[in-house]
Amino acid sequence: MPYPVQRHPVKKQCCKTMVLLLILWLGTALPVMGTTSQPGSVTPKDFPVYEAIKPNVAFWIKIFSQYNRSRGVIHDSLHLDRIFAVIDLDPALTVAAAKKNKRTKDAAFKKHKAVLLDLAGGKTPSNSLEKKVAALFGPDVDPAEYKQAAFRLRCQTGIADQFKAGLIRSGAVIEEFRRIFRSHGLPEDLVYLPCVESSFDFNAYSKFGAAGIWQFTRGTGKQFMEIGYVVDQRRDPYISADAAARLLKRNYAQLKNWPLAITAYNHGLAGMKRARQARGTYEKIFLHYTSRSFKFASRNFYPEFVAALQVAKNYQQYFGELQFDTPVNYTRFTTKGFLSARSFTRGVDMDIQDFHTLNPSLRSPVFKDQKYIPKGFDIRLPPHIALHHAQDIAFGLYQTKQKPSRFHVVAKGDTAGAIARTHNVSLNDLIMANSLGLQAVIFIGQNLRIPVREQPDDLPAAAILADQTAAPKTPAPDEPRQPGTQTIVRKITKPAQVKQPIALPKPAATSQPPVAKAIETPGPSQTLSGEVAALPASAANRVNPLVDTSNLKIQKIVDDNNARVGIIQVEAEETLGHYADWLNIPTSRIRSLNRLVFGTSISISQSIKIPLTAADPGRFEEKRFEFHREMEEDFFDSFMVSAVETYEIQPGDTIWSLCLKQLEIPFWLLKKYNPKTDFSAMHPGQTLKYPVVAGKKGNILL
Repeated sequence: MPYPVQRHPVKKQCCKTMVLLLILWLGTALPVMGTTSQPGSVTPKDFPVYEAIKPNVAFWIKIFSQYNRSRGVIHDSLHLDRIFAVIDLDPALTVAAAKKNKRTKDAAFKKHKAVLLDLAGGKTPSNSLEKKVAALFGPDVDPAEYKQAAFRLRCQTGIADQFKAGLIRSGAVIEEFRRIFRSHGLPEDLVYLPCVESSFDFNAYSKFGAAGIWQFTRGTGKQFMEIGYVVDQRRDPYISADAAARLLKRNYAQLKNWPLAITAYNHGLAGMKRARQARGTYEKIFLHYTSRSFKFASRNFYPEFVAALQVAKNYQQYFGELQFDTPVNYTRFTTKGFLSARSFTRGVDMDIQDFHTLNPSLRSPVFKDQKYIPKGFDIRLPPHIALHHAQDIAFGLYQTKQKPSRFHVVAKGDTAGAIARTHNVSLNDLIMANSLGLQAVIFIGQNLRIPVREQPDDLPAAAILADQTAAPKTPAPDEPRQPGTQTIVRKITKPAQVKQPIALPKPAATSQPPVAKAIETPGPSQTLSGEVAALPASAANRVNPLVDTSNLKIQKIVDDNNARVGIIQVEAEETLGHYADWLNIPTSRIRSLNRLVFGTSISISQSIKIPLTAADPGRFEEKRFEFHREMEEDFFDSFMVSAVETYEIQPGDTIWSLCLKQLEIPFWLLKKYNPKTDFSAMHPGQTLKYPVVAGKKGNILL
């Protein structure tokens, strides 16, 4: 990942005056907008508070600082200063509490909707609730406004406790973030954007695949970072902060002011360009712009940021004194070959979980020994481990190739034992790699991971030694330091043999999904069967979301005008861009081969032709398998299925509105529970099974 090569330090002259002005601005009434300034000059003009957004900013300040999870604010989603009620919620982080809270919210919605509709019908307010609601609209309200508000009711749960915890966590990285943003010539206060995105939760992962404290989606993240099955740099706070800075800098360069550029962080650059073309200024966009995707979240993103900035920079006013986390001390070196994480951490006598904490961009397959740490990866180590010692250990462990991802599609008549013998692996290793359980039950069409054994080291030692003998580079005084490089903030006084504590929050422990567990060695009364014939997928009593039956193989390879062409079937979440990436070709070649006009989307189960060379089929299928495994592994590391319910399709429903709004689950997961459904031909009255998803941390519904 490239780091900035030029630093643009903020001018020191008048620094004290600027800080004083900023404090005065944040501590007084919110000013009306002024003209924006260039990146690098940190003034209130960078983040103007337009008159139109003041009520929204005030609302979010209350949500961030006043109301905890035990309180829910019933409000008008368009006019946030219309707060109808503050209700009591169960703050427990359990599925049962979430269901109870839903009933409480629904009752509040029903009560206030009835009042609003009565007022819309001309009823004179008589009781205290009716008078309170009417007072929110003023004496000259059009009755139609009551009716419109009745269908804009929304409940916002307070997050003051989460916001406070996020501020405490931010202490571990905030100063390095400031340095990164300064190096790009950007306002330093942008470092508080994670207060809105993730509350500085280092393990943050959304149901729809946004990862890390900066909440990059895969598509946007790949423009700035390495995101794949082995390494996902969205999880690294420093690398993703640099990516966020570059994204925001690009947004600003094209949109010319920070309110638009910050909103584009949520809504997308293209979306904000359309909004600007339609309405012109940010304030007019906020007041008047509507589109299919510019909804509550996008409209409120900039006001939320301004509110978060106010609370974060004046935290004593809202939370009192806080004890912030401290930065992590580490040193680092770059690998010269592929490296087993388990073998390396044993060699340097380091807890593998601490290693994961310092190297959060490494994904779970690395820690399960399904993949190696890649060549060229910057390993971070606590400073008590001498770099020369770590390099010596790594030298004896290097491999020349990455472990491949091999998989087997279960066919009728297959048994786990037969598959293990075919691929020359132990049955127990196959069971463990796929969480098959003691009876090794498999299903026709299931994609089984074939474990890959450790390969003998064949990297030429002389070549490694030549690279290894070079001393680690120490930046010159004026040389820009890469994000996170040797962030030593306090003198190390402990003896070398004593480990330093790891201060960053640890990544979520890699856990197996909730299925029957295999065991390393069967007990006296336990045997590994492995010879039960594969069952039809429909034979399962309940859907196991971890059984992957996606059609990942190339269906057939044919000659098309003297060219080698593969035919595949489109699976959930796949795009032409994915196919082009896996084949390392332009997307236009696939469009041309399939006669698809630019902008045309592809659909589930559609047949697509892909151009192939002799080496492409195996590599394409491996990349495709890893894409689906990455998506599912990340999801089930953070979430679990707590229940299965039924939804009846309503008029106007689309598959995307269903997943994003009503069911709040990714499409690939919904498809698992409805394998025979033609999602291109849904109709009102049709029923779908869907999983209720809970966060694994205390089963929080996220």
